[in-house]
Amino acid sequence: MLRGSFAHGVVAAALGVLALSGATSSWSRDRACLDPTEASKQGIDFAAAVARQAPAVVSVLAIGQGSEWLDDDEMRVPAPSRLGADRASASGFVVSDDGYILTSAHAVLGAHETSVLVAGQRRFQADIVGLDRRTDVAVLKIAASNLPVATVGSSARLCPGEWVAALGAPFGFEHSVTGGVVSANPRFLPGGSGVPLIQTDVALNPGNSGGPLLNGRGEVVGMNSMIYSTSSGYLGMSFTVPIDVAMRIAAELRSTGRVTRGQIGARTQALTSDLAPAFGLNSFLGALIVRVDAGGPAASAGLRSGDVVLAVNGNTAMAYAEIQERVSAARPGSSLALSIWRHKAPLAVKVAVAESPPDLPQRVTAPNARELRLGLDLVERTAKQVGGLLEPGLYVKSTSGSAQRAGLRLGDAVLAVNDIGVDRITDLDAALESLRQGETVALLIRRGPVTTFVPVTPPMSLSRSTLPAVR
Repeated sequence: MLRGSFAHGVVAAALGVLALSGATSSWSRDRACLDPTEASKQGIDFAAAVARQAPAVVSVLAIGQGSEWLDDDEMRVPAPSRLGADRASASGFVVSDDGYILTSAHAVLGAHETSVLVAGQRRFQADIVGLDRRTDVAVLKIAASNLPVATVGSSARLCPGEWVAALGAPFGFEHSVTGGVVSANPRFLPGGSGVPLIQTDVALNPGNSGGPLLNGRGEVVGMNSMIYSTSSGYLGMSFTVPIDVAMRIAAELRSTGRVTRGQIGARTQALTSDLAPAFGLNSFLGALIVRVDAGGPAASAGLRSGDVVLAVNGNTAMAYAEIQERVSAARPGSSLALSIWRHKAPLAVKVAVAESPPDLPQRVTAPNARELRLGLDLVERTAKQVGGLLEPGLYVKSTSGSAQRAGLRLGDAVLAVNDIGVDRITDLDAALESLRQGETVALLIRRGPVTTFVPVTPPMSLSRSTLPAVR
């Protein structure tokens, strides 16, 4: 593909931030959008749609997901909801009843452990089948069967002004619904990857990433991915991966575990109506090269910054997305004939196609089922040690494994194991010894003024029914 480059200096926000200066859209002009009778026939009943689709929507929990999503220019982009202790949450939805789930790639990138909460009650350990950062699509697999499957529609005929709703778990609040309208479809972001996005004014917040966008008929038309914000808060501009794109990428990930693309090592942006006159062009079709990778195919072919790619293997000027798609679909090792516009004159250039490096998920060795104290590193505090500032008892120093997964953190006081009170580490060890290996444990935890039971589930029982962890 012609590689896109995001702008520098943009601050990461709720689900991510993108610079939108020069963003382009292609307003749908087909008969369905122009004919008002078609829209009136659709009907809108989001209550019924949510009721049908909610069972297929899941919450995704990633442990150790510490890597920033950085492109080569170190531009920070989407981040899932941070829950502390290296835990991050996102949303997803079931696309196959044998346990295949779609979610955002940025939500699980770099995670050493991923789990999925189904129907708000059953938590399953999840394997990352594959992910693709360009489209922000990841496929997870859990060991389950007969799962409710989301009803998938098509994003191709989604019209600006059409009502849509997002379903997900912002801040961990499962099956939350927000609604709005389509602002543009498709929307191409400046210097981006050439992937078409659906722009809406639906409120998305941390944790919504990976959840479905529903149309008025209750069909999934997109997977929610990111927002635009200058203040880390929602400003009315949200972006969703079209479901047609997401399902195509998911099929390739399920088949081979990777997405194979061609690329020529040229970073581009869409040529806009404002930019075109500066290059002596009347039309704003084409891809404007902003940087050429040293040693890449484009550099070897003599391409340079300021060249405009008008067409690939053709004489008629093409839209930016079509150019991106043709390069991406080209077989590595083949060559492309590019129609170039340089110094206000046409030029023909032949360029070789290289393979774009695929995104491969991190492979992690399964954790040891026998953890020491459920992954809790504890300290005993006596009345003399706390000096009246804290109550005597057991306090958490650090967590790993099951305790980290459950959200326990530094400073939490451990008061009881199930219905057995504990004041010392020996009390805790004795209470845990009486339980069966792999059995879910309810720890009574005090955090500040709040006291609550928190379920801690050892790895070997992750696939069994459990209560959701407190967030």
